[in-house]
Amino acid sequence: MRTLEIQNGGQTENYILNKYAQSSDVSIMQKVGGSMILCSVCVDYDNPVQEDFIPLTIQYIEKMYAIGKIPQGFVKKEGKPSESEILISRLIDRSLRPLFPKKFPYPVQMSLLVLSYDGKSDVCKDALNLAGISLFCSSIPLNCQYIPVGVRMVKHNEIALATNLISLQDSSLDLFVSGVYADSEDSKTESIAQLTMIEMQVLKTTTQNTDSDSYQNVESSDNVNNITEQSNEIPKELLLDSILFARKHIAQISKLYTHCFRSFVKTKFLLQTRMNSDSLLKQKIANEFSEEIKQCLLVDSKSERKIHFNKLLTSIKNHYESLEDTHMMNADSISIESHVESIKRDIMREMILKGGVRADGRKPKQIRPLNIESNPLPFAHGSACFTRGETQALVTCTLGSQSDAQIEDTIITQTKKKIFFHYNFPPFCVGEAAPIGASSRREIGHGNLALKAIESNVLDTPSTLRIVSEILQSNGSSSMASVCGATLAMLGAGVKMHNMVAGIAMGLIYESKSNFVILSDIMGLEDHDGDMDFKIAGNEKGFTALQLDIKIDSISQEILAESFTQAQEGLFSILESMRQVSIQPNYDLLPQSLDFTVNTARIPDIIGQGGRTIKEIITKFRISINFNKEKGIVILNGASQDILHEAKEYIFEILKKKERKEMFYKVDTVHDGVVKKILDFGIFVELPQGGNGLLRIPSANTELDIGQTVRVKVLSNINGKVELGLFSE
Repeated sequence: MRTLEIQNGGQTENYILNKYAQSSDVSIMQKVGGSMILCSVCVDYDNPVQEDFIPLTIQYIEKMYAIGKIPQGFVKKEGKPSESEILISRLIDRSLRPLFPKKFPYPVQMSLLVLSYDGKSDVCKDALNLAGISLFCSSIPLNCQYIPVGVRMVKHNEIALATNLISLQDSSLDLFVSGVYADSEDSKTESIAQLTMIEMQVLKTTTQNTDSDSYQNVESSDNVNNITEQSNEIPKELLLDSILFARKHIAQISKLYTHCFRSFVKTKFLLQTRMNSDSLLKQKIANEFSEEIKQCLLVDSKSERKIHFNKLLTSIKNHYESLEDTHMMNADSISIESHVESIKRDIMREMILKGGVRADGRKPKQIRPLNIESNPLPFAHGSACFTRGETQALVTCTLGSQSDAQIEDTIITQTKKKIFFHYNFPPFCVGEAAPIGASSRREIGHGNLALKAIESNVLDTPSTLRIVSEILQSNGSSSMASVCGATLAMLGAGVKMHNMVAGIAMGLIYESKSNFVILSDIMGLEDHDGDMDFKIAGNEKGFTALQLDIKIDSISQEILAESFTQAQEGLFSILESMRQVSIQPNYDLLPQSLDFTVNTARIPDIIGQGGRTIKEIITKFRISINFNKEKGIVILNGASQDILHEAKEYIFEILKKKERKEMFYKVDTVHDGVVKKILDFGIFVELPQGGNGLLRIPSANTELDIGQTVRVKVLSNINGKVELGLFSE
């Protein structure tokens, strides 16, 4: 066991190495404040995979005992991972995956268990940094000499480094940047880190006594109190400055960690290099079949391209199998297929770098043709079908009441989500013959990104919004098509927005600092064989959400700046097409809402004893009722305004009866009432001004009959509940 204490930005971090989970390749316990995370890394060097991907699995798991809480639900045990756990797992995966060797074939399992949480620390950042430290100390060879880390940036009056999650309160920006320090010629005066991942979301804020424009000229209901919502799109220049600021901090932390942990690093596993005959086989295939492979690439349709390519691949395999002696030691089916894929990739990249022509004939900045339908589903509250090239998203927006809000319970907080986004990627959208199953980690991640893109531009509403994107066909950037479709579907459901939001995916073909091409609106082939997948959402005011994944060591600030500029051009073009669509909400179909204010002390009267009164109102008018108990606001949701107004009048009548009882039946007043019901604990007496009172039976000898008139005295009247006693002269 070895221990280490580090001072990082005024914060003390403690690490215990190889005391816990000692069967792992490496295990480290991290303690930051009162939060503790255990990271274990296991590698299977005996069973390398044949597939062309890095077999890395990251599992971030929160234990509810970390905050002294028993899991909710019938089964009192942590089950499948929550959306929050999946999203953090994906963030760590995407931050670390670019640092693995390209052909690393050995399965890696990394588990991060949050065992204690103090309610303040940024466990997402701490877990990523711990994962980077653990990988650096493990036997896995990485393409970096320093420890990869992440930082979170916030914006109040200015851009600042988030020290903990409390820093996010009232911030207009949540920017998470991952990277690693590397000796570079980019800056000779100040160290900046190489980027591996970016996630950004602008956050909605409120300001006092300021004006705000909103799409369709609709103001927020909060304006009644001189409070205005702001959607906070971030302009390009400020975003670039924020990322550069983050890169400088990453470089400092990466160097600090590396200096502290260098002596703990295990001996690295030696990867086997490919045999020379393998490269000879690739060269032979390229010499004989390059032209045929190029012709397959130039087929317009993704499905047809796949058919042509599979036929050619079969032909190439048959060609080499028929030869008596190829003089190639590795001329097996798997090697041939791998080399053909590699040649196809080289040809595609060469076409773009040298000729500026993409596989589908587009120029680098060209957007695929758009086709947009508004409200194609007659009984959905709002819907849109957004088609961009061969990517098609059918997006719906459903309005619900406050009781439909989704409760999210994590160790960090329990929140009620009023807007949630479900993204579905069924197998048929890519032509696969497979059944539709449960949502994958990728689907959850794409839905979360689309939600981040639009959330800040949705005006505050009493309704709960469920947005669902059904990907009907996919050939690149279905998540950004979902952003465009969601904007149109919400407007089709009568939901008010500050500004429309669109999304676009940017790609990159990179050979050197002076030889690269940035691609707008990438298709699947360019995502698979390119060097960057940069999803960017926003509008004319700026950007609302980002997600950057790369396959090269890093990208420069210059490439980032050019990507943002080119993305803006694409977003403006897409938004122009979206605004030309005629959107006509079907208000007769949409659920209606009505709110009004009552005395906060009267809300229990609307609910009634055991919820009896509110249940009666809901059943009678077929509506839902929600309350803001602090402000005394009653919110009704139903099929029409007429029904809601009837329900409102009915509620006011109930309250008036309660008020009459309090007004007329004052303590010590005497009234003549009629016996209505006799029970073991007392007698209900109907009073002359309406309502009943409870007469406590003074003695066992008291005999009263139903319908008998009796003179009673008011003993108490609390919130309209009248207690009576027999009056005697």
